[in-house]
Amino acid sequence: MSNPSSSELDERLLPGGTLHGRVVHFYHVEADLLDSHRYADWFELLHPDISYEMPVRTTELLAVGDGVSEMAFFAENRSSMGTRVRRLQTEFAWAETPPSRTRHFVTNVTIVDAASDGVLGVRSNVLMNRTRGDGGNQTLTASRCDELVPDPDRLFSIRRRRLLLDQTVVAATNLSVFL
Repeated sequence: MSNPSSSELDERLLPGGTLHGRVVHFYHVEADLLDSHRYADWFELLHPDISYEMPVRTTELLAVGDGVSEMAFFAENRSSMGTRVRRLQTEFAWAETPPSRTRHFVTNVTIVDAASDGVLGVRSNVLMNRTRGDGGNQTLTASRCDELVPDPDRLFSIRRRRLLLDQTVVAATNLSVFL
């Protein structure tokens, strides 16, 4: 996104406005649900047509490419996300027994597009700190590109989420938690 001139700014999308505040609040609620292991409630924030993907990062020169592979750590839909959520609520989610302790920090929330039907394009950064058992901390950082659809019951639903990890090598024990 280029830096728009002051005449190009859509005042509705700027920080401090009601719409921006609603988006930030939505992300705070989402982070709290994930950190509280309320996965079924979090799943309700996902749109029926959800696309949730995390492409693999590569190290590239700027002249060669953007450093995003066509391969993905995961590319999921509502069905596969539902399976993951249901599994996390059982004793058979061995990668999460005992459950990880996570803390999600969402920052740099920018509404980059607002369609006439209320659908928003939103970019943000996320930092997730995770500890598991008596092990040390694992930290993942990523940029997120979301498509949020207005939802009268919960402010918005997430129809598309694309996570771009900053790490090219994921040193975490697994990717069983949600960003």
